[in-house]
Amino acid sequence: MSTELKASRLVWTKLRRILITTAIVGGVGGSAIYALSGSSVLLNADGLATRRNVAVASPWENARVRAVYVNPGDWVDAGQKIAVVESAAMSRSLADLAAEQARISSRLAQLEARKGVVKALLPMAEANATQTEAFLEVLQKASANGNVTSKPLQEMMTARVQAADRLLSLKAEQGSLEHEIKSNQDALGQVSGAFQDLERNYGGGILTAPASGYVGSRVAAVGEVLGGGKDGVASIYTGASYVLAYIPEGYLFDLEEGQGVNVKGRGQVVAGRIEKVLPVTEALPPEFQMPNKVRGRGQAVRVALPVSNHFAVDEKVHLTSCYLNKCEMGPSQIVRKAVPDLQKLGARLGGWIKGLKALVVNQSKAPSANV
Repeated sequence: MSTELKASRLVWTKLRRILITTAIVGGVGGSAIYALSGSSVLLNADGLATRRNVAVASPWENARVRAVYVNPGDWVDAGQKIAVVESAAMSRSLADLAAEQARISSRLAQLEARKGVVKALLPMAEANATQTEAFLEVLQKASANGNVTSKPLQEMMTARVQAADRLLSLKAEQGSLEHEIKSNQDALGQVSGAFQDLERNYGGGILTAPASGYVGSRVAAVGEVLGGGKDGVASIYTGASYVLAYIPEGYLFDLEEGQGVNVKGRGQVVAGRIEKVLPVTEALPPEFQMPNKVRGRGQAVRVALPVSNHFAVDEKVHLTSCYLNKCEMGPSQIVRKAVPDLQKLGARLGGWIKGLKALVVNQSKAPSANV
């Protein structure tokens, strides 16, 4: 009996060693395959959590920041005052337009005054021309009868010409004044419109938020001169959060829109959904590049996030596949979820091992029974 027990124990020890060795070899082999394949088999991509970026910028060159009313991270509503800037070029333009507006207005006043004078002189010029014509006719009749010498007649003819010239000049000036007044009124309207548009667009240099959202980390300082490609006073991140991820070139499988992925960052894992596979291949940002490797490139994808996520703007995140078709679960969560199933599996495996052990014992007893 002791010989049978020793034989069964020996067989069971060998079987246990075989099972343990097989598990170790399988684990080491799987780890080696994963290490060699890198991110080719399992999805492991880098990305940035971000939002739509709207710039609050000065449309005028060489503008100086006079006041700033927001700080990084503040929530702002659309139309809220962000900053006040001063533009020397805009100030000069407004001053030039104001001076031109004043000059045209002054010219119009002079023309209107002259128009009033001409209007007042015309009746007198017409009466003078009529009287001169009448006196000339009287003198001509008297000269024909020999009652008047030629000198008064010549003087009256000269006076008639002068009166007629004066009348015609006033009438011509009246028409010219009407045309000049109309031209100056049109010019004044254009200059005034340009001044009002420029003043309205400038608005005292007040810059407002074009959309509601969070102010970015970079806000211009008071006294800073904008220009040279740095016209932005602040950035506003608006809309829903999403992830811009870069899928490695070596990943063997195709991604599809609507596919679920895990998005991990800052100790949290959320369930994301591939919203768009972008038709571009971009170089990874510098923060994702390895210093000892060639600058990598990857397929860019946009991943939608749930509204309740707590990722910060421009936070670095990682994309992984959904384990066991369950997103928003990392390995530790999966282990906790799988503990009950593992316990059941352990119980079944224990029963199977007991049965196998009993079978080995029975087989070891069989020869002695035959003997």
